[in-house]
Amino acid sequence: MRTLLVPTDGSVVALRALRYAIELARGLKDARILLLNVQPELERWYVHGLLNPEAVAHLRAEGENESAEARALLGQTNLLHDFEVMYGPPAAVIVRVANEQRCDAIIMGTRGLSDVASAFLGSTAHGVIQLAEVPVTLVK
Repeated sequence: MRTLLVPTDGSVVALRALRYAIELARGLKDARILLLNVQPELERWYVHGLLNPEAVAHLRAEGENESAEARALLGQTNLLHDFEVMYGPPAAVIVRVANEQRCDAIIMGTRGLSDVASAFLGSTAHGVIQLAEVPVTLVK
């Protein structure tokens, strides 16, 4: 089975990347799409060294909210798919998940909703390109 990792942050370009991945997966005999939302590092939510359980629930809800349209789009297909919300620096988390899940490729938008981006390429996309060991397709 081929696994395509598609990070999403709710942006228009992330949805474009998902649509591209769906078309690609339809052309493969046996494919699965892993939709991934990455939330800010949990360390921001520690109080006196202890993680607040409400913070984890809040971040999970944020991830589900940001990915609602993408999950609905995948739900309209007959493709195998999974959804994960993870926490940490986006580029590093995306690459770690790709490695752990033995993904065959990462398909993502060139820019997301991040307020910090380089002039040409979003900082997360740039980081993924630098760190990934699997093919990365950028969709603008």
